Amino acid sequence: MDKLFQKISRIIYKRFTFFWMLVTFLLLLLALYINWQVSLEKSYKDISDTAKQLGNDMDRLIEDLFQEVYTLPVYEKNISQCNEGLYPHLEHITLNFPRIAGILVSDKNKLLCSTIEDTQGLTLSHNKARTILGPFTLPIFDQPVYLLQQKIGNYYVGVLVLASIFKNTITPTEKTPSIIALYDYRQKNNIFKIEREDGKSIWFIDYDRDAIPLSNPWAMFAFNKLYSVDGVSLVVFVNEETMFNNLGYREIVVSLIIFIISGFLYFIMHALLSKRYSLVGSMKLAIKNKEFYPAYQPLFDREANQYSGVEVLLRWQSNENNDGNEDKVIMPDFFIVEAETNGLIVPITLQIIEQSFIETRTILKKNPSFHLGFNISACHFIDTMFFEQFAVLMKQYAISPTQIILEITERDLLDKNNKIFFNKMRQLRQSGFSLAVDDYGTGHASISYLHHFPFNYLKIDKLFVQAIGTKAITESLNDVIINMAKRLNLIIIAEGVETEEQVNYLAMKEVRYLQGWYFSKALSIEKLIDLLKGSRNESSY
Repeated sequence: MDKLFQKISRIIYKRFTFFWMLVTFLLLLLALYINWQVSLEKSYKDISDTAKQLGNDMDRLIEDLFQEVYTLPVYEKNISQCNEGLYPHLEHITLNFPRIAGILVSDKNKLLCSTIEDTQGLTLSHNKARTILGPFTLPIFDQPVYLLQQKIGNYYVGVLVLASIFKNTITPTEKTPSIIALYDYRQKNNIFKIEREDGKSIWFIDYDRDAIPLSNPWAMFAFNKLYSVDGVSLVVFVNEETMFNNLGYREIVVSLIIFIISGFLYFIMHALLSKRYSLVGSMKLAIKNKEFYPAYQPLFDREANQYSGVEVLLRWQSNENNDGNEDKVIMPDFFIVEAETNGLIVPITLQIIEQSFIETRTILKKNPSFHLGFNISACHFIDTMFFEQFAVLMKQYAISPTQIILEITERDLLDKNNKIFFNKMRQLRQSGFSLAVDDYGTGHASISYLHHFPFNYLKIDKLFVQAIGTKAITESLNDVIINMAKRLNLIIIAEGVETEEQVNYLAMKEVRYLQGWYFSKALSIEKLIDLLKGSRNESSY
């Protein structure tokens, strides 16, 4: 599965730009579709809210116009004279309510009383329900008027309203609507309509009574039925051009956002992938050019008062992009994870094992108790050829298994249920190899883990050793780890020893093997040889 994933990852990396553009295009289509739907819903909600608000405004206007009309004495059976009995009331209303242009009172047969002298051209209705009639052109007014008529008592009372009053009442503040109309859905025509030119905020009255083209699939409209007038609704209409302009603007904004985010993420992902795969390529080239080499961290035997071994550390001396200057030394933290992920850790490990055998075989031959410690992980156990090739190298350079400690970091816990791990470790122990659990205390290893696998060494991580004398919580854990290791008959190695106080503490706890800068930093083979001769050179390699 890992190999398949790596193969797919490499294919994606090689065609990264194409895949990224494809994914961006698909995401763009999805985002535009979602944005289109959301925008349509929002636009419909907006014009519905506008229709509701303007409808309420129109209802309030009509109710306000009729509020004083209800006080007229038209509930009597007969109106004898207009001038004396009714006209003063009509005149009072028109004078005190500027939005009322005139009032008319009629019966079924004729006009009885009016504040307008010349009513020629007015058409009266005899509907009991409140209705809107018009537009009418009267000589007294400079604009058309509309007649709001309702039967009150025994008579029909009509209120004349200028077209501009209707226009001001239903003119919206939003710029989205194209047409606002009072629509008679019984007669299927417009009673009153205002329009706005696209891109402008000026509204004008259109006296064309033809119905709005509501069947247009690209347009949008919303109704709000007026409760003040029977059979009339207020319609808010948005034409296709305005719709496309508004929605198109939102689509452009979404597209720009996606392109900006995509471009930003592209450079980040491309940099990360380039770093990863260029790193993998560089490691493969480094293996071919044998740029990996060992550095030696001495291990001091406190009881014997001498160095008893070394931990072989991995270094990479890269000669890429150095412009002819001194080769750059790369530490394992930079590349070890990628090496393990891509399976390159095995050939790298074999390379430094062979190099260390070549450099230290004289030391190992002269001192049979001297050992080399190598760091390995689950990757080495999974690889079917690693231990076979390891054995070949040991035989080739005449290295005894008793001089090898294989260190497995606690962070790379092996699966206790995997028999391959257990059987291989037991086989190694039976062959004379030593096994150490490295960096103990930094992972999740339990006592049962140490019981299960045949470790014979335990290395205390420097995190705990360097806490000695600080009175930190981690300092107290040293006693716990040391006592546990002793109960399990594990040989203890303390890492990261840097001060005399730490040495004295560990000596008091009878920890025999110490490793750290207090004794020596990691050394080249030449400086290691000098150290073993008694030089104790602490200079850094």
